[in-house]
Amino acid sequence: MEREKQTEKQIPKEALRNSRRSRLMLGAYALLLSAVALAVFAVACAAVDRFSWKLDLTQDQIFRLTDTTKDFLADLNQPVELIYCNAETGADSNIKEVLARYQAASRRISVTYLDLEANPAAAEEWAGRHIDLSSDGVLVLCGQNARFLPWSSLYALNTYTGEGGVQRYTLTGLQAETKLTSAIAAVTSRKETAVAFTAGHSEDTPQALLDLMEGGGYRVEQVVLGVQSLGEAVSTLVIAGAKRDFSERELDILDSFMNRGGNLMVFRDPEVGVLPNLDGYLRSWGITVEDQIVLEPSQQMDGPLNIIPVFGLSMISVYFSEHSSYLVLPECRALSLDSPNGCITNAVLRSTSAAYGKSYSAMSTLTRGEADLSGPFTVAATSERNYTDENGGEGTQYLFAAACTGLYQESYLQTESLGNADLILQVLALFNDTEAALHIPVKRLAANDIVISRGAVVLFALVFVAAIPLALLASGAAVFLKRRRA
Repeated sequence: MEREKQTEKQIPKEALRNSRRSRLMLGAYALLLSAVALAVFAVACAAVDRFSWKLDLTQDQIFRLTDTTKDFLADLNQPVELIYCNAETGADSNIKEVLARYQAASRRISVTYLDLEANPAAAEEWAGRHIDLSSDGVLVLCGQNARFLPWSSLYALNTYTGEGGVQRYTLTGLQAETKLTSAIAAVTSRKETAVAFTAGHSEDTPQALLDLMEGGGYRVEQVVLGVQSLGEAVSTLVIAGAKRDFSERELDILDSFMNRGGNLMVFRDPEVGVLPNLDGYLRSWGITVEDQIVLEPSQQMDGPLNIIPVFGLSMISVYFSEHSSYLVLPECRALSLDSPNGCITNAVLRSTSAAYGKSYSAMSTLTRGEADLSGPFTVAATSERNYTDENGGEGTQYLFAAACTGLYQESYLQTESLGNADLILQVLALFNDTEAALHIPVKRLAANDIVISRGAVVLFALVFVAAIPLALLASGAAVFLKRRRA
């Protein structure tokens, strides 16, 4: 102790002061670095919330905005407000995240929250404009234009009947981006365009087809010709799988609609024999539905009836020349083309030359026979002709036909690798002389199980349970022995 005291006394006072000063400076630096780190962390958190700088590690990246939406928002030139109908603390986390990404993608998008329970007057005000707000829905607003998306429309739901006959549902997909982008396109557009589906002929129109067109920015409605009138916004009439023929009066109404510049899309049911009036109307446009069912020996999917067609020379094919995708047409009839009444017909889709055709009324086998016709066959076509509107202006009207209703099956429309949905949207884009319509697929919420073989399990166990721990143990022992020798 005496030696230590003597040593301490021998240290100059100046050196002690410098030592204390150094310790104080180190402490100050530590505090400063801590403050800077906290500030950087706070700014980073704020930036993440404001610009949505987050990694989407979900399967299929359900929160990441598609390039279609990003390109659309980049060209947005009007302010749009997205109003979530609930308090921010009680908001649906999935929808809240999607809204944050919209706000981060465009400076013209703003997101606000409206608690309907705390502001009942707001709900009454919108009810006066025939918009019924509901909890957890999103109101899309641009100027005086508004669209309300209820919570149920932002998800893909699978409804079923539970015990006691109670209707229940499960969430299968997130379609918030599909609906939001479509609604933004609708409220920022100066002109509303509608697509009307005919009813009253046992048509088979799946919800997936309606959702596709609505997601493409079109208002969708159903109409019974002769009972309900076609609104001025209707640019296209769709006949989807009619199993009963149209009356002459209905065709007169249809022809009047076409003469005003309307467009027609017909998906002829291949299993329905003859529809004299409808088939006759198609022939007046140069398209004849043949009795032949088209089969492909090689260019097919899971069978010769599910043909993979090639693209013909038409304006619709331009899109597919720039996007590598293919279509599947399950069970379709052949079409033959003519040019009556000044019509110009074009083959949009064709079979290969190796295809063969069987008479549907006499088909008993899928194997090629001697009496079968040889391809190629036209399986989808357009017909166009000029018309003069009421103001004396010249325009072009179109008719699209395919003797195939399987083309718009839900499984085909929602498979991203297939171009079935793109074909329908490209036809509508041609009809309305617009850019390609928006096509944003539903993001699946259900995660698929990862199948791991027994051999893979053993390999993972050897690597992560045995090899890596033993390697760490060996390296630690080596370092310990080396230091002990030193």
